[in-house]
Amino acid sequence: MGDDIGDERFAFPRSELRSRAARGAIVNGAFLLGVEALGLVQAVLVARLLDAPEVGTYGIVSVTVMTLLSLKQIGIDEAYVQQDQPNQTLAFQQAFTLDLTLSASFAALTAAAAPLIGLIYGDSSLVPLMLALALLPVLFALQAPAWVFLRRMDFIRQRSLQAIVPAVTLIATVGLILSGLNTWALVLGALAGNLAAAALAAIVSPYPLRLKFERATARRYLHFSAPIFLAAVCGLLIRQGQTIAFEWKLGLTGAGYLTLAVTLTRYADRADQLITQTIYPAICAISNRPERMAEVFEKSNRVTAMWALPFGAGLALFSEDLVTHVLGSKWLPAVALIQLVGVSTAVYQLGFNWTAFHRAVGRTRPQTVYAVTGLITFMAAPLPLLLTYGAEGFGWGLFAVNIVAGTLRWIYMKQLLPAVRIARFVCRAVVPPVVACAPVLVLRAANGGARSLTESAAQLAMFVGVFVAMTFALERPLLVEVVGHLRRRGLASPAAAGEA
Repeated sequence: MGDDIGDERFAFPRSELRSRAARGAIVNGAFLLGVEALGLVQAVLVARLLDAPEVGTYGIVSVTVMTLLSLKQIGIDEAYVQQDQPNQTLAFQQAFTLDLTLSASFAALTAAAAPLIGLIYGDSSLVPLMLALALLPVLFALQAPAWVFLRRMDFIRQRSLQAIVPAVTLIATVGLILSGLNTWALVLGALAGNLAAAALAAIVSPYPLRLKFERATARRYLHFSAPIFLAAVCGLLIRQGQTIAFEWKLGLTGAGYLTLAVTLTRYADRADQLITQTIYPAICAISNRPERMAEVFEKSNRVTAMWALPFGAGLALFSEDLVTHVLGSKWLPAVALIQLVGVSTAVYQLGFNWTAFHRAVGRTRPQTVYAVTGLITFMAAPLPLLLTYGAEGFGWGLFAVNIVAGTLRWIYMKQLLPAVRIARFVCRAVVPPVVACAPVLVLRAANGGARSLTESAAQLAMFVGVFVAMTFALERPLLVEVVGHLRRRGLASPAAAGEA
């Protein structure tokens, strides 16, 4: 590829941007339902094979590592997707250099924090676990070639590369648990999955993984990323604060309940992340056309709602069945928390990708205000309710965070895109899952008592069937549009994408 001087953003005409984004949504949707489901399977198997304190121990370590790592996620990848430098080899290597440098710094910070975490929780066994997971930041940085495929909207290659992580992690983790390693199996499994993905990324990278530092480029990236960094600090305080509070109030068992609830609901959150990654290159390309951006915002959130809302509602309806028939009775005290966190997470997804639209036009400051407000609300509602009423009080407190966060994000979106129809979108999104819940609740009220596995499966089928019917009735034009894009032109071939 040489130096790729004059490399175009896409290997297809700009007129195909809408259809490519729609097909990308299908690819990423299939990825979510397929490969990402492996993470959900792993969560279920781990909960079945390990006890709550063991899961809680890993939860403390992983939350600490991931919250520290979140400080590194300051938008370097998004700034890279946004840029249009003539020499794309150099552009990638400069972004990769910054990300790898930050990653190495945070790996060192994680290792240095390990003794402190052991001291805070009064458990020296946490220290070697954290030291092992300190390798994760560097392994994440070595997967940077996925940015190139995202920028080109070559979603098949991007998702094929990312599929390595959950697949290898699942196999390694379950195998190591069965061999008797328990908590260490979770740590080594995560390292194995990311190591495999990093190795493959180096092989398929369109550009050599070389270090190229330029001060002016670094300043431009850091100017874009500084507000995102402050927002990440707020996220760190929230996640670490809730973990410490759960462990202090309910011990390692309580931390295990929180870890399970967050792990199960993360699947809903991934829907928004995948759709947002799909459309971000397209948003950057149309950032000077607010009417098109408003259309993309509404439609992308309608697509996200088709997955996130029924997942949250289904988790609330069937979490007790999941525990009773799959995870085991040891998790029964966590049912209420799972239900509340599930619904809260699903509602939180409404309009969640607003930050992508602001970043596409270079506005990252609103995200800082939003994050600080969220931190204040979290300190004022969920945490006090946890300390007063336990895990269930924490779950109810999350709805206060949703109300404040939802209000603020809609204000910012109206400022950026006045044409966005917020009320219509929200009403359209919540109707199908609400209607789908109704017959299940009526049936349970009539029958009462415990449900067998067959009865639970039948009710789940009823819920899914009603939801699909209602979604088709309300969203038929959108579904027809997406299918039309698929029929008019097949998915981009890897060869074509590689020429971008």
